[in-house]
Amino acid sequence: MIPRRIVSSLVLVAMLWSHGLAHAQSPADVALARELFRDGAKLAQEGRWAEARERYMRSLALRRAPLTLYSLGVANREIGRFVDALESFRAFLVEADLQNAANKPYEQPARDAIAALELRVGRLDIHIAPAAPPALSMRVDGAEVPQAALGLPRIVDPGEHTIVVRAQGYREATTRAKVGEGEQKAITVTLVPLGPKGPGPGPLKPPGGGTPPLPPEQPIVPIFLLAGGAVALASGLTVGLIGVQKASDAPVQDGPEAAQARRFALAGDIVGSAGVLAAGAGLAMLLLGKPPDPPTDPSEVSVRPFVSPTGLGLVGRF
Repeated sequence: MIPRRIVSSLVLVAMLWSHGLAHAQSPADVALARELFRDGAKLAQEGRWAEARERYMRSLALRRAPLTLYSLGVANREIGRFVDALESFRAFLVEADLQNAANKPYEQPARDAIAALELRVGRLDIHIAPAAPPALSMRVDGAEVPQAALGLPRIVDPGEHTIVVRAQGYREATTRAKVGEGEQKAITVTLVPLGPKGPGPGPLKPPGGGTPPLPPEQPIVPIFLLAGGAVALASGLTVGLIGVQKASDAPVQDGPEAAQARRFALAGDIVGSAGVLAAGAGLAMLLLGKPPDPPTDPSEVSVRPFVSPTGLGLVGRF
């Protein structure tokens, strides 16, 4: 049940509020601000203080009127926003013409409300350790604390509050503190220096512990065979083309030039065939995923053709 004196006061505020609108930004703003104020007064009579507060704030944004400030202070007080209520009542006393008949009846209620609220707000006395770290910044319930206010007790509404502190060279520190009505609580936020970067994270362990699985082996042998086969095939084609060229340049089919050309062609066929076989074996290993046991050192496997004045051939090392 809303006390009769509060309902009567709100009705009187709603009746007299229009006298404070002489300097509105525009007639449209005046009309809308008045409607919002009347909606707020109606919601306040019904005890719907949070909704009333929202209407008063919107009205105040359109037209800053002393009686709106006073009504907003009442709504803030009723929903436990004591810090906001204090500032609303104080702003009313500063901005209102207290000699005006519309404002005078609310002067003493505003002063009484301020005196009572000053006893109900909580206070947080926040200390930082180490003292005066570089580039210090602090947030209380998400609101940035001005540099000039750091190190001084801060009024807060009763309840739990979150303090976030940052400083250059230190980890961000988050602390929560619960403050009761009229309580002053001192808390210390300890900053932890940023340490040097350590080694990166180790390998992930399987669920349930144990040794992490080894990474899958890379298919070195199939890739080596594919690459070696491609090189051998290209070499065979080159040697074969040399043989063809020499055969075409030979003056007679049975002369030494023709015999040399045949040797080049034979060497090209052998090298090219070896390349095709090696590449095919490598491709099969990749597709089947079952490579044979690789040599102890892949670099020890090689196949290359040779050309000498006496003939052609292949040199292999395994």
